[in-house]
Amino acid sequence: MADRAHIEEVEAQAALFVLGSLPAEEAARFEQRLAAGCPFCQAEVHGCEQAVAALASSVPQVAPPDAARARLLAQIGAPKAADKRAPGGGLLVRADDTDWNPSPVPGVRTRRLYEQKTLLVRMAPKTSYPAHQHAAAEQCLVLEGSVTSDGVTAYAGDFTYMPAGSQHAPLYSQDGCLLLIAYT
Repeated sequence: MADRAHIEEVEAQAALFVLGSLPAEEAARFEQRLAAGCPFCQAEVHGCEQAVAALASSVPQVAPPDAARARLLAQIGAPKAADKRAPGGGLLVRADDTDWNPSPVPGVRTRRLYEQKTLLVRMAPKTSYPAHQHAAAEQCLVLEGSVTSDGVTAYAGDFTYMPAGSQHAPLYSQDGCLLLIAYT
């Protein structure tokens, strides 16, 4: 019975060792056994490495959330955008400084750039945004794709202005779009 318990312990340690989850002291002892040439320990580590490699290749690849890259870079010590000052005392917002967030409208995501005044809006293909009232004046520059409202289509490079108090007809993007919105 003691042999079976020892075998199970080595199997568990090998799995945790391969995953990098074995506590430091136990990992050091396990490495010593590997370095000493323990054939059972080496075989278990080899088997676990093969299993981990097979698991990684057996799942479909999925695009990570937009904020994942920024979090990963922060964790591995990538240069941080600590200095957010722009020339002349302004504000510099780097590409990964703010997250894309889903809006209440399916297919629409927003990324705040400056307070509640400036943001990016991404509409997925075949997305509609409902009619709405403008409490403040809205300036919109189409950066990518196109968006249609009230029978008029604005393409990449086009600019629209909606005065405060104006009513915006529903918006629709056939192929998707990226908009820069500023409220004044």
